[in-house]
Amino acid sequence: MENNNEIKTITFDDNEYDIQDLTPRAIEAFNVLFKGQQNLNNLAMDVKLTQASIAALNGELKTILEEDKIKPKVKIETEKKE
Repeated sequence: MENNNEIKTITFDDNEYDIQDLTPRAIEAFNVLFKGQQNLNNLAMDVKLTQASIAALNGELKTILEEDKIKPKVKIETEKKE
């Protein structure tokens, strides 16, 4: 019985190629490219998750500073004489 979900062609650089026509070297290159794209997508997701975590931690720190009544150091600026 034939698997109807089997990929028979692949599109690259606006050209379609039959999988059966690919050499082992071409198959390896496609696999490396796909793996690189997956890694890039995973890294992009990691960046988004890290940014969200940092935003939450910033909010938590602000709350802690307010609840613990920790005041920022007052900046005193002096005029420069010319």
